Amino acid sequence: MSDPSLKPPASNKTMRPPQLVALGGSGGGLQLPVTAPQKLNPSSNGSSSSSASGSATGNPRNKCALKPGYSLMSWIRLCNSGADLSGTGGRAVPVSRLELARHNKVDDAWMAIRGRVFNVTRYMDFHPGGVDELMRGVGSDATKLFDEVHAWVNYPQLLGKCYVGPLKENETKPPKDTPQITSVILKPPEIVPRFDWIQQRSELTLILYTRSLANPGLLVRRKDSLQLTVRVLIQHNWHTFDFQLTNKVVWPPKAAKIGAETGKIELVLGKEEAEPWPTYGTHVTSKLDFTSAQEETYEYEVTYSKDFNHDSFDFRLQSVQREVLMVLPVGYHVDIEVPLEGGAIQRSYTPVDQSFLNLEKDCPSSLECLSFLIKRYPNGPVSCHLHQLQAGSRVHLSPPRGTFQLSELTAHRNILLLAAGSGLTPILSLIQPILKRNTNRIESLKLMYFNKTQEDIWLKEKLEAIHSQDERFRCTNYLSQAEDSPQRISLELLTPMFQKKQPERCTYVAICGPSGFNTAAVDILKQLDVDPNQFHVFRG
Repeated sequence: MSDPSLKPPASNKTMRPPQLVALGGSGGGLQLPVTAPQKLNPSSNGSSSSSASGSATGNPRNKCALKPGYSLMSWIRLCNSGADLSGTGGRAVPVSRLELARHNKVDDAWMAIRGRVFNVTRYMDFHPGGVDELMRGVGSDATKLFDEVHAWVNYPQLLGKCYVGPLKENETKPPKDTPQITSVILKPPEIVPRFDWIQQRSELTLILYTRSLANPGLLVRRKDSLQLTVRVLIQHNWHTFDFQLTNKVVWPPKAAKIGAETGKIELVLGKEEAEPWPTYGTHVTSKLDFTSAQEETYEYEVTYSKDFNHDSFDFRLQSVQREVLMVLPVGYHVDIEVPLEGGAIQRSYTPVDQSFLNLEKDCPSSLECLSFLIKRYPNGPVSCHLHQLQAGSRVHLSPPRGTFQLSELTAHRNILLLAAGSGLTPILSLIQPILKRNTNRIESLKLMYFNKTQEDIWLKEKLEAIHSQDERFRCTNYLSQAEDSPQRISLELLTPMFQKKQPERCTYVAICGPSGFNTAAVDILKQLDVDPNQFHVFRG
């Protein structure tokens, strides 16, 4: 921090907190603390000076040169990025003095100021007074030290995103078997959606806030023009909002948006009568566990079916009477159920965004429509049955299912996608969320796509178009039955992607294909010493 002899001058005026100036475009996030120039006490030689040092310590002699990318502006951007700077997953955790003392290292640094504990690990390199100065207060109650050198600094604003929790006072010695807080919270707190609404004269927007990279799913069921049930899927829990609206709305909704990075959900509804509403209405919330929800099915009807290539077809469904709207989390699938010999059989399919498909004149496109690319297997009971269905035929769909966590990709900037055949469909759902990510922006996204022949490749032109728009994405096709140099997934093929000295070394892998392909891919990654936490296998 700094020399205790340097204190703010005595004054009859009450010291006030610094003025706050909002950072442009911050959207209500962290603000810049602005301090007036501080006068230093006269030195021993009788001279005096006035300085606006800009140092977090307020001491110009202890101000250190910061590394590039570690300015105050950079710190504010990091705070507003959604990164978990506290390490507690967003919840406040009371901290004992004993626990505080354990976090006393440069790479694990907590400190207390006026009864509040902050995790300053990520702030170390941003501290204008230098790491050594900040380390003087780490692992302890640094209030006195802080007040001696820069009491005027607005630390709650500067370190707000680093807040761990309150410092527990007058604690008694805990029993030996009392569980202690660790620096890593293994089980994240439950995410409960927060509701808000806005309106225009002709539109009503229902907003549900989850959390950054929570990867929510959405299911909306229309009861009538005044009543809607909205379900949000987060971490295997369904959060239900039963709405009774003030006035009638038009169905289907104008838009259903889910921000993959922000976790914000917006359901835009047209009003039957264009006029301001005094309120949206009322709603009741409830919670449904994942297992109970999986017992439900939804009746859908075929709206379009057409051959896509020699052994696959473009297949589109919408809810019967258009009463259900379903938006799946990234990387999730649904089970389609068809009758078979007096019973029923299911297969898993991942919807494909309509932007990947060519919409023809006779192909209806709507918000409630789910589009699929399905490979037809000669002896496949479900794929053959679906291929024979005509427009108007009905099938049953499960709610969204899956285990993929989009947040697993946050720390990775070079990602590898491995797909074989129809296993491309869940991989497609990852591409745009990864490329559009602002937090820890992606450097390279490589897709290795394995098929038998050129005729088996899906969406070749569409994938090439993505590369032409964003050079960080690259797709390479590998053919096992190519006349010249046939290739299958192998250790030799993947090794260059994981060389430690390579700038674009891949640190995360997503895999989907037939079971044999998935097994081979996992075996190769294990040989390359890739940690199991650094790859995900999509399984139906």
